Amino acid sequence: MLIPSPPFVATPLWNARLLLVERATEDAKACADWYAALLDDPAVEIAHGVWQVRGADRWMLFRSGTHKTVPLIAFAFSTQAEWAAYRAHLEAIGVALHAVATELQTLLGEHTFGLRDPDRRMILFCVAPNAASAKTVTHMTLPARLQHFVCASTQTSAMLAFYRDKLGFIESDRVLDTDGDLSSAFVRSNAEHHSFAVFRALAPSADHHAYEVPNWNAIRDWADHCGDLEIPIWWGPGRHGVGNNLFFMIEDPDGYKVEFSAELELMTADQNYRTWPHGPRALNLWGNAWMRS
Repeated sequence: MLIPSPPFVATPLWNARLLLVERATEDAKACADWYAALLDDPAVEIAHGVWQVRGADRWMLFRSGTHKTVPLIAFAFSTQAEWAAYRAHLEAIGVALHAVATELQTLLGEHTFGLRDPDRRMILFCVAPNAASAKTVTHMTLPARLQHFVCASTQTSAMLAFYRDKLGFIESDRVLDTDGDLSSAFVRSNAEHHSFAVFRALAPSADHHAYEVPNWNAIRDWADHCGDLEIPIWWGPGRHGVGNNLFFMIEDPDGYKVEFSAELELMTADQNYRTWPHGPRALNLWGNAWMRS
């Protein structure tokens, strides 16, 4: 059952941004090397079997595990005060918080805590680390900021309720089928249309993560770069209906999807969600759509 969106209240989550995505894969080094070539960022083994690919405004970890999965994502606050207020809010409403593994605590800093969503994915919240250890942007580096993560789930309504009503994400758009069932939901933690979304599927899984680039010309430049690497475009270019952003998608060696996006819609904190009918135009105003259900 779809739980109605509550009246707007200010959320202590506001202005948090997606900081890090962790990919599990059968060959962590090979997958990290692929992303290093794609993003022109260094791949570094930071612990036994754990690889990091980090650049300006983008950060990924890779470890051995079930391929094509994302067991962990992290969101960051700009200040310790914002982080502390958010943690206190979650504790006050009874959200179960988890200690963070020492390896991740060392990486993200002492001001880090975790929790699990209804699909058991670990979500970390931290204070944005000092960016000094990230590679400095040079004239050879194409800009692309890690911006959102999307998953697939068998329980879209429960996932929306958790991220919205417990974690404080603000609902931006929902997509309903002809029976009124929720096929997808998009939520934001800052002014950008969504920093997290969930699609209905037959089994829980990672769907994709996205990099936001400055403009349409940057979409072209990233597509040219993928062409130079002989990485074919899997979907697009197009324009999403929900979010109104320009995009194209590629696949990594596991078949996991990676999106490059531009002109994502901006929304105020008090702007209400919209409803879309389930169908191709919610996903692509220009043509073919990747229909998850």
